[in-house]
Amino acid sequence: MNIIDIIILLCFVPAIINGLRKGLIAQVVAIISIILGVWLSFKFSSLVSGWMAGWFDGASPAILNIVAFVVILVVVIFALFALGKIIEASIKIIMLGWLNRLLGLLFALLKCTLIIGLVIIMFNSINSSLNLVSEDTLSGSVLYPPFKEMAYSIFPYLKELLFK
Repeated sequence: MNIIDIIILLCFVPAIINGLRKGLIAQVVAIISIILGVWLSFKFSSLVSGWMAGWFDGASPAILNIVAFVVILVVVIFALFALGKIIEASIKIIMLGWLNRLLGLLFALLKCTLIIGLVIIMFNSINSSLNLVSEDTLSGSVLYPPFKEMAYSIFPYLKELLFK
């Protein structure tokens, strides 16, 4: 176990607390918004970046593509967050708050795993050119290789987007 494993494990502490606090509905909506947001961002970022190019003359297409990706992701996350709040209010009315919180813990761990996977994908993209962390350190990690494999299997299209 090395420093990378410790960092990954520390990321789960706030996820556990958040899951218990916010509950199942919020966590499920968050997971769906991450997956749907990344997928929609990937599918429509080139279309939106082309549209944005008319506003920002001379801007790099690569930068516009990244900005479009982030904008789509944020819009999807906020839209689904609002929907989740409406559903959560309905759940509170039928008094299943304790079950909502308990299951929220489990889904918060799943959400944290997805986010760590996305961070690892972005880190690999940056690390391949800047060599911030040696390959020996990464392969010596207990958690990094399985998280990396999981991330690329869940989000295979990000590999194409980041390594164009």
